[in-house]
Amino acid sequence: MRDASEAATAEAVLAAERERLVRVAYRMLGSLSDAEDVVQGVSVEFLRAPEPENPEGWLTTVTVRRAIDALRVRQREQSYRGPWLPEPLLADRAPGHAQRGHGDPAALAERLDTLSTGFLVLAETLTPPQRAVVVLRSLEHSHAEIAEALGISVAASRQLDRRARARLAEREPVGEPGDAAAERTLLTAFLSAARDGDVAGLTALLHAEVIAFNDGGGRTRAARRPLLGPDRVARFAAGVSGLHDSQAARPVWANGRPAAVVTLSGVAHLVTVEVRDGRIARITDLSDPGKLGGLPEAGPINRPGTPARRRPAPESAHPGGDGSRPRSG
Repeated sequence: MRDASEAATAEAVLAAERERLVRVAYRMLGSLSDAEDVVQGVSVEFLRAPEPENPEGWLTTVTVRRAIDALRVRQREQSYRGPWLPEPLLADRAPGHAQRGHGDPAALAERLDTLSTGFLVLAETLTPPQRAVVVLRSLEHSHAEIAEALGISVAASRQLDRRARARLAEREPVGEPGDAAAERTLLTAFLSAARDGDVAGLTALLHAEVIAFNDGGGRTRAARRPLLGPDRVARFAAGVSGLHDSQAARPVWANGRPAAVVTLSGVAHLVTVEVRDGRIARITDLSDPGKLGGLPEAGPINRPGTPARRRPAPESAHPGGDGSRPRSG
């Protein structure tokens, strides 16, 4: 048992390390609530264990191991309706530099990439150990450190890293990293064109290989399959917008990237885009209320004094057999 002084020191270490540990667990799990649960459990273990020589390293190791355990349980039990999107990390301003690799733009970009919605979606295809290696490498841990944390050899860590990156590379390409200004500009244009029901304007903003994901978690109406191609995505977006007289939006940052909180007839959505070749290549629309706690209030999306027009939804946006019909909140 630790004495009072040691216990106080341990509490101080936990207070200093908690945010970092939650971010590590979040990269592993894609769920802020699950990450907080993991870190809470690790905190209890830390307070009960003898004082380690390297408290920060001990906490990182145990956090990653407990996150791997949680991933394995989730993979056994998972039954999800429609596309899965991670619970977002929200902020009112752009992310700053993290502690490790401060001042290194490439290191910062890789850290932010493992926080991105695109990475967290693709990471669901990795095994838990592969995901752990990629996450820890993005945080600039050496293969020797990772091997010690996971209880494997350095060679095994390198092999897991190679296989994970090869698997990620086989998946659909994501947007260009670091182009936040283009994402914000195109996201704003996309929301304005959707509000106006401008299918041609929407189509012009979209990459030829655009893909859109809608996650209502079975709690709100959402397309149950990803939407592919400019025509389908544009008509779907215009069709959904046309179903709502009340629309509002507010710019935010989610997972280190530009995003918008969009409210349609009182139902909140978090919308993000990723850009490739100057056009929108990926759109995510998260409306599962279980993942959107504490969203900031949105402001009017309509032009001042001009209420949204209620328009008939385009033909392709009406209910059909492919599961890709627009589903309002």
